[in-house]
Amino acid sequence: MSEYFLKLQNLQKEFKEIDKRRANKWEFKPHQRAIFDFVMKSKKYVVFNVLEYEIVLRVGNERYGFKHFLLRHYGDGCEGEIKALDILNIGNVVRNNIVLPAKDKKRVIFMQNKGGLKYSLVLEKRESSKLVVSFFSSE
Repeated sequence: MSEYFLKLQNLQKEFKEIDKRRANKWEFKPHQRAIFDFVMKSKKYVVFNVLEYEIVLRVGNERYGFKHFLLRHYGDGCEGEIKALDILNIGNVVRNNIVLPAKDKKRVIFMQNKGGLKYSLVLEKRESSKLVVSFFSSE
């Protein structure tokens, strides 16, 4: 089995635990529900809204998208380490609404400082309000 599918299975297990813990305490926000369903149902892509943006999360490949950040940044000791809850809360990085300048004008970079970590989310502009996730990490 490929490293991607092993990491995806591990993420699905962690998402199940998160879902059990939150069951009677809080409701998923719409962007969290979308990401949860994307991971749990192994979808090819999901679309959700945060602020005025329409965000598209695609599986992608080893260099771009969900597959990239799962392989490179998810798990203990990875460079730019992200955890299951971080992935579930990608929308919060956008909601934080701190936009950094990007070298490539087709990209938008959102940043959030939380718990001593700096989360970076890079999105590619497709239309005026449609953004596709290309990168996510804690560096």
